Amino acid sequence: MFLALLVLLCGAVLYLGWIQRSLTEGHWALGFSKSRGWEERIFEPGRFDFRWERLFPGIYSLHLFPIKQFPLSFSIRGELPSGAVYAEVLDSKPSFSYEIGLELQVGFQKESFPALVKAESLTPLNLEGWMEGKKNEIQQELTARILRVGIPRILEAASTGTSLTPSWQEILRETVLKVWEERFPSLALLSLSFPKIAVPDMELYLKGKSLYLAVEQAKQETLIALSKKHLIEELTEQRRIESLKKYGELLKTYPLLIEYLAIEKMERIGPTELQLLQELQNRILKER
Repeated sequence: MFLALLVLLCGAVLYLGWIQRSLTEGHWALGFSKSRGWEERIFEPGRFDFRWERLFPGIYSLHLFPIKQFPLSFSIRGELPSGAVYAEVLDSKPSFSYEIGLELQVGFQKESFPALVKAESLTPLNLEGWMEGKKNEIQQELTARILRVGIPRILEAASTGTSLTPSWQEILRETVLKVWEERFPSLALLSLSFPKIAVPDMELYLKGKSLYLAVEQAKQETLIALSKKHLIEELTEQRRIESLKKYGELLKTYPLLIEYLAIEKMERIGPTELQLLQELQNRILKER
């Protein structure tokens, strides 16, 4: 009788402490102990895991997280750098706007999920709310990286224009995967697609850019030539004024010198200079 009771007691202890009896399909089970904190691995069917803390109510809890995929879709709209400016030099005035649609399925990495739960204080109740906030972060990060890195790479590839030039989709996919590896290693990118990639004519864009730069270069050269001409005229006028000032100072000292210069040096003084000297002499005489 005692042996039978002992066997029953042992069976009850094993049953109460056995983790796998509480597992349900479509969930990841993660235990939390008030003495040890979160478990470091997910409990899986087909194994025998025993925790003695389950024998005492309130010491150990088993959390069942639903295994779900979280969809994320958004679009990135914009215009190629200086697109409106380059379009103005083309007869057709084309639009260089683009639109990129992205669709993702996001989940969790099984290996890193326990650490994520611990770091972010996740529970089955707040899991979806946390993921919604993370989806906004993912959208912002991908949008910023595509605009900062993806689009410039596309322009660079278009300018080289070889048979090995990658497509928009290839460059965008590489950009997204790079961001995922760097910023979201604890999340699983289950699927990635681009349902819409509306892009402008890259050949026409490069033509508009080339024409615009040529026009700007011509304007710059014209401005430089005009500046040089203006500088030469200004220097010539400045020298003429300085010469006249010297003549004026000389006439103040020797008022009758103009008559001598007119007679002896007529061939070296032009009519204009002679007239100015005469006006200066008259003004000096009036002042006296």
